[in-house]
Amino acid sequence: MAKKDIKQDNNKKVQSKAPAQVQTGKKKGEETNMERARKMAAKSQGKKKEKQSIRDYLKGVKLEMSKVVWPTRQELITYTGVVIGTCAVFALGFWLIDTGFLALLKAVLGITLS
Repeated sequence: MAKKDIKQDNNKKVQSKAPAQVQTGKKKGEETNMERARKMAAKSQGKKKEKQSIRDYLKGVKLEMSKVVWPTRQELITYTGVVIGTCAVFALGFWLIDTGFLALLKAVLGITLS
């Protein structure tokens, strides 16, 4: 067989393997996030919220607060330092941009701010 014949045969094979439908990648029985959201919205529309006593609410708050993983003292100090340092860097950057912009206005338009 010549190279030309092989290429034609390969093209035929590729064309015959092409799927008739575009597959979405989901298996039968699986649902997308949008479908799940629609189902949940439909379920919640028919239900009324039950009244909850303040005591039950506070119990729930206590339960959720017990699940929180609180930072250690050292982590808290480190994170606080990072936040303060980041704020200082951004404040300095904005001050430099503002000063440069003001100098540009003074030079080009002769505008001064008192």
